[in-house]
Amino acid sequence: MTEETRQRVLRAASRLGYFSGVRQGVGDEERPPVEGRVVREIGFLFCSFLPKTTVSTNPFWSHILHGVESEARRANVKVTYRAISEIQEDPDRLLTTIYDMRLGGILLVGPAEAVTVQTIQQAGTPLVLVDNYVPQTDAVLGNNLDGARQAVEYLISLGHRRIAFMGGPFVEKTGQEAEQHRQRPPRNRVYTIERRAQGYRLALLEAGLPIVPELYEDGGLSMEGGYLACKRLLERGEQFSAIFCANDEMAVGAMKALREAGLRLPEDISIVGFDDIDMVEHLTPALTTVRVNKEALGAVALRRLLALISHPDPVHVVSMLDVELVKRESACAPPASVRH
Repeated sequence: MTEETRQRVLRAASRLGYFSGVRQGVGDEERPPVEGRVVREIGFLFCSFLPKTTVSTNPFWSHILHGVESEARRANVKVTYRAISEIQEDPDRLLTTIYDMRLGGILLVGPAEAVTVQTIQQAGTPLVLVDNYVPQTDAVLGNNLDGARQAVEYLISLGHRRIAFMGGPFVEKTGQEAEQHRQRPPRNRVYTIERRAQGYRLALLEAGLPIVPELYEDGGLSMEGGYLACKRLLERGEQFSAIFCANDEMAVGAMKALREAGLRLPEDISIVGFDDIDMVEHLTPALTTVRVNKEALGAVALRRLLALISHPDPVHVVSMLDVELVKRESACAPPASVRH
C-alpha cells in the first residue's frame, strides 16, 4: 500500500468514526479510545494460505465458530463471518473490506501470515488471534507443544523408538539449506503445527532418542496429504513402528495407506493424531489423539475481544488452553522384533 493510499483510507475511516472506542492504530494518535464502549457486532475473519480450506466444511474451525457464536449470543453480540484468504495479499483491498464491515472488533481465525496480521492492525480495531500467534498481538490457542509431547511420550512408554512425524506444509529450503535437509528437520509453515513438531522433538530428546529427519513427512494437513505422505515413507523403506500426525485428518489418510500396504493397525504400526475431530472415535481402530477444546477456544477468544473493546489494554495477552491425550485403540506396544 502506498503512503498516499494509506492516508486517504485512514482519513475516510476517521471521518466515519471507525476509530471511536478502539485501541489506537496507525493514523489514530489524536483520538484516544473511549473506555466502556458497548459493541454490537464483531467479525469472525478466517484466513489461511492452505488450499481448499473453509470454516463450514472443516471439522476443526467449524467448532471454533460454534464456540464464538454461543458466547456471542450470551453477550448479545452479532458475529459476521468473512473469509479473507483470497484478499490477504492485497493490503488495500483487505483494509477497505474491514472498514466497510464497520466492526467493533475482530477475531482473526486460522494460520494467517504475520504480514496479514500487521495489515489488519493498521485499521486500529481491537484484534484477537485464534489458534495462531504473532508477536505484539492478543491470541488464544491450545497448548500445542505439551499436547504433542504427551502423545509422543505415550508412544515411547509403549516401547516405540522410531516414531515418524507427519506435519506440514514445510518451509521450502533452497541452496545450502536443501543440502542440509538430512541433518536438520524441516520447519513447518503453520505456527501451531511447528509447536507440535517441537513437542515431538522434545519428547524424543528427553527419552534419549535421536531425531531422524528422514522420518519427517509433509502431509499438508489433509487426509489426501496424509495418505500420500505415508505412502512416501513406506516406498522409501523407512523403518518405524509408530506415526505421530500433527492433525487428525492426516492420521486418517495415513491409516488408509497403511491398510493398503497390508499392515495391521495398531499391531504393526501405531498411530496418534491431534485435535480430536468428530469422526475419529468412530474409526476402526478408534484414533488415539490429543483433544483440543475447540468451542472453548472460540468462547475464550470472544471474551478477550469484548474485554479489549470495553477497556483497551496496551499489554498483549496470550491465553493458552490445556489439551488432553485421549487414549483409544490405534496405539499399542510395537512388535517384539522391533523393540530395542
